[in-house]
Amino acid sequence: MSNPSTFDPAVILDRLSYDRLRSYLDDCDNDPNRALDLYAWNAQIAAAFLEDLGRLEVVLRNRFDEALTELTASAGLSSPWYDQAASFAGRSNRHILKVIAKAKQRAARNEEQSTTQDSVMTQLGFGFWRFLCSPRYHTTLWVPALTAQFPNHSSAGNAARIRAEVESRMNRLHFLRNRVAHHEAIHRRELADDARLIMELVQWMCLDTYFWMNGLSRIPDVLASRPA
Repeated sequence: MSNPSTFDPAVILDRLSYDRLRSYLDDCDNDPNRALDLYAWNAQIAAAFLEDLGRLEVVLRNRFDEALTELTASAGLSSPWYDQAASFAGRSNRHILKVIAKAKQRAARNEEQSTTQDSVMTQLGFGFWRFLCSPRYHTTLWVPALTAQFPNHSSAGNAARIRAEVESRMNRLHFLRNRVAHHEAIHRRELADDARLIMELVQWMCLDTYFWMNGLSRIPDVLASRPA
């Protein structure tokens, strides 16, 4: 807990802003010390989630990239899957094409030599992979390639159900990731459910990775340490 003898809580509330701390104060009966303790804990649990979300993103990105690379190669195409116009045709794909173009530009700036596919992948964020889970890619990406990346799903092989359930989880976790990245309050969320969804997605993809991430996750311990 914070020690009120070492600082004036009112000053800290003013520095952080009352608007930013309103949810903490409301949940702590306007007790400034308790609110600051909850604020500090919110940062701790956010950091723990950022670690697990980061691991999830890398694992999912690699699975998707590998599957789509194989799909492109099987069609006899030599350019990377993200450069295939047929996969991203139409006005509805203008946004994702811009995201890809910006990722390639950033990768080019970071590479001293030619841009590699791996360098482009690292520039595509969580939101991009969430977008690939939308219904518009069911036929072009999920049926031939992405469904198989979730072999441990209870409905293995059911492209429609798997895509929909992955999308719903990615949407929720994308919202959480944005709040965490912008240092917003997450203390009122059902955080145990958020943690479960992360591990569920990983479990569907790879059991070894699931057990590895379970062993690394700090979320359960931080959740248990929430101040009263």
